[in-house]
Amino acid sequence: MASTSHTASASLPSSPRSWKYDVFLSFRGVDTRKGITFELFDRLQHKRGIKTFMDDQDLPAGAAISPTLLAAIEESRFAIVVFCRNYASSTWCLEELVKICQCMEDENRILPLFYHVDPSDIRYQKRSFEEAFTKHVKSNRHESKKVQEWRDALAKVANSSGWHTQNYKTERELADAIVDFVCSIVQPIEIIMGDFEVFEATREAMEKVMKALEDDKVSTVGVYGMGGVGKTTMVKHVGDQARKNGIFHYVIMAVMSQSPDLTEIQHTLAELLGIDLQGKSQKGRASRLNKEIMRKNKILIILDDIWERIELSSIGIPSYKELQKCNSKVLVTTRIQNVCHAMECQEMITLNILSKEDSWTLFMRNARSSFETTIFRDVARKVARECCGLPIALIAVAKALGDKDLREWKKAAQRLNKSQTANLDDKGDASQCIKLSYDYLKDEDCKTCFLVCSLFPEDYDIPIEDLFRYAIGKGVFRDADTIEEARETLHMVVTYLKNSSLLLNSDKELCVKMHDVIRDTTMKIALSEDGHGFLVKAGCGLEDWPHQLHEGYSAVSLIGNEIRTVPEELEDILSQYHQKCFQSCIDLKNFTCNVGFGTGGVKLKEEEEKPMLALMS
Repeated sequence: MASTSHTASASLPSSPRSWKYDVFLSFRGVDTRKGITFELFDRLQHKRGIKTFMDDQDLPAGAAISPTLLAAIEESRFAIVVFCRNYASSTWCLEELVKICQCMEDENRILPLFYHVDPSDIRYQKRSFEEAFTKHVKSNRHESKKVQEWRDALAKVANSSGWHTQNYKTERELADAIVDFVCSIVQPIEIIMGDFEVFEATREAMEKVMKALEDDKVSTVGVYGMGGVGKTTMVKHVGDQARKNGIFHYVIMAVMSQSPDLTEIQHTLAELLGIDLQGKSQKGRASRLNKEIMRKNKILIILDDIWERIELSSIGIPSYKELQKCNSKVLVTTRIQNVCHAMECQEMITLNILSKEDSWTLFMRNARSSFETTIFRDVARKVARECCGLPIALIAVAKALGDKDLREWKKAAQRLNKSQTANLDDKGDASQCIKLSYDYLKDEDCKTCFLVCSLFPEDYDIPIEDLFRYAIGKGVFRDADTIEEARETLHMVVTYLKNSSLLLNSDKELCVKMHDVIRDTTMKIALSEDGHGFLVKAGCGLEDWPHQLHEGYSAVSLIGNEIRTVPEELEDILSQYHQKCFQSCIDLKNFTCNVGFGTGGVKLKEEEEKPMLALMS
């Protein structure tokens, strides 16, 4: 049965074919060319960017359909058939309709508009349609087989879901409904997807997001994870799939960034909805956008890269309660878990780093090399491992090394092991991404604690108590009156850094971990922040003190080495400390020394402030 109001019954063609036209308009020129048909063509083609075919001339009675017209039907993704009272009197229209049915028989791609005509009149050829067929039969110019083809085509399309003029107050309202629906299934302004491959970690997060989007009780979903893990790419793909599956008619997306430009965000969302916000104030734009979103149905609004709570009303996005009325939802991405809470996300989903095998697959695809020899493949795997499952690092390094020879790959492996970029072609995209997260940390003690984490070896379970001692050596928590107060603050800082996707949970109790790529960037930041940087020779198997000790580093880490003597310079420093600070470290020859030092520290009420040095066995 033909529906009286169009719903999302049209499905996307299953093949990835490229179409010349999005929409083919079938109509009887004499009746509707200058009215509703032209209105649809103008709005779709010129105002919404939908590639629409509209024949610009009327054929004389009995004339055959041109090859150009037939080709246009074959090359169109959808067809809108404008049925009017005299539609069947035109054999050209009937032939056109048969061709449309032949080309689009497998999918719901034919969209009928019942323009001041009852669908049942078309389905059963009554009234004006009956009169038209009586004339066709009496003319004896058409074979009975041909006439039956016309009847079958009319019956088929009249049984499709479409639009009926009697359900709309004005033709403008009717045109709005048609254009909105066509745009929702064609989506002229595509969210740029780029290459996308679903890996295990991605699939797990995608399934959770899709489940949340399908839940009628959920109006807002949050996706969080470290910078460069692939949140933006993943939600773009989810949005595209949700639209294709009919969960949403529209998918619109705007990037928020650390300093949101509300005007730019409003214009981006408005453009994707096909509306013009020019010449309005910010409040005026917000009001217009709000009304447009509420007027439509099933919109997924993706707000990417949010750093702190933002009032959706300031953009023009309705409240979550209002969005539920029009079956719309908000999907946000962030690096900071607390932002999901602040945005009142009902579902919060983590996107994790890739597994070793998935990392290798992504790396090979971007390096565009088969690594034919075993030696070459082993070196390449070593390079890939240094990226530790972070997609942005895997892609950047692979592309930088893709066309290089084995010698260059070996050099790159050495450089990455020393926390340097792979080569000159590696633009450091991963580092820039992570540096952005660091810059957003507003508290200096928090920044320092983050930098101190890089003093530990790669993939290390960092004891929070050891981190506390190192941080004290770097002079943090000066406002604390007692050691316990400073220790409690450190635990708060660690939680904040984990929520900001800068630190990871550890399998060990009272420990945290730092992703290796983040650690590499952190050491670079330490150098740029204070001009000295850190000397990190952790886990290198050293038996003697490194010669760089004289180069003015602000912190030194020798964790996991076999150094059992203290150089004279360090003994001089030790002699300046109060004896009780080192009661457990008297015989250093019997200890593997883990060293971090700096100046400053917690001001204790019971004793004078002194520089502090952490020596841990």
